Amino acid sequence: MATEIVELTAERLPALRRFAERVWTRPKSDAFYRWRYQELPLHRTWLALRDGEVLAMECAFQRPYRVGDEVVEILEVFDWFCLPELRNAGLGVRVQQRLMKELPCLLVGGSPDTQGLLPRLQFRVVAQATRCVLPIGSQRLSRAIAQRVPALPAALAQLAARAALARPGQRPRPRRVPPRGRAIAVAGVGDEIQALYRGPIGYAALPLWPDALLRWMQGGHPSLGHFVPLYFAIGDELLGWSLARVYPTADGCDAELVECFAPRPSVDLYTWMVSETATRVAAFGPGLLGACSPCPLLVDALARNGFVRAGQNPVQLYWPGRELPPGSLLIGANSGDSSLVPFAERWFDGCRES
Repeated sequence: MATEIVELTAERLPALRRFAERVWTRPKSDAFYRWRYQELPLHRTWLALRDGEVLAMECAFQRPYRVGDEVVEILEVFDWFCLPELRNAGLGVRVQQRLMKELPCLLVGGSPDTQGLLPRLQFRVVAQATRCVLPIGSQRLSRAIAQRVPALPAALAQLAARAALARPGQRPRPRRVPPRGRAIAVAGVGDEIQALYRGPIGYAALPLWPDALLRWMQGGHPSLGHFVPLYFAIGDELLGWSLARVYPTADGCDAELVECFAPRPSVDLYTWMVSETATRVAAFGPGLLGACSPCPLLVDALARNGFVRAGQNPVQLYWPGRELPPGSLLIGANSGDSSLVPFAERWFDGCRES
């Protein structure tokens, strides 16, 4: 039988589960698969299907983007994978080309193979998102020191890590709060956030946050961890918001700065927002806090808070016949599945369904 490129339906979910459990180590409960693939309409999945079995697949969020003064739908692609024994058969390319017939496509980062292939499919690198990390836990930093200096005894590596984290600027701490400034802890993100994206903004392009996407993420499977949203205001004026994720790891937990947005951005404003977010997240005891952004103001604010640069991820866009307007982008850990990965490799038996 010929290979078909088709969208995921409820009848095809068992085949997808067989494929996913062959190539990834993720939770395997019915609840996880229902949340991951069925509960969010803007989450779309395409399959290369032959004889009822999945050979390759790709997912995308069909998400609105603010591009200049217009709002356009873009597919944020991720989970692009083909069975290793079939990688030279062109199935992955066929799946990607199917998506490219639908809407503009965007990807931040990706594997080296993906980054090398996308330009051949007419994707263009429109920005470089800087990856930054802030070590918070001494155990994580001591392991990194031990890897760089294998001859160093473990006890000395631990002492070096504690000394490094004790230096000024190396631990999250509150920065100077603007007059009448408030960082407001909220249980969830409300309609007031949407208004921040409707007026003038200091960016050429950035993803928007549909209510359905926020509800789906924050009410997701327990293995995702915990989302920490904060509002930032001067008096009664809302200036911006941030969203961090604290997620489980084999050594405890890590954290990621998913979103940090203000429509009128400045280095000072973002420095305050990052410091407040990092301070709140540090209470969960993560080994490190990561962030990824092409926005130079945000990257500078991260550096002011002790983050160190750890590489770059290209922002690749397929949008034939169109160019992004000039200006900065705010596309990084707030796009694709960056707010969801890594998934917990195992989860508790109590979350499984018979």
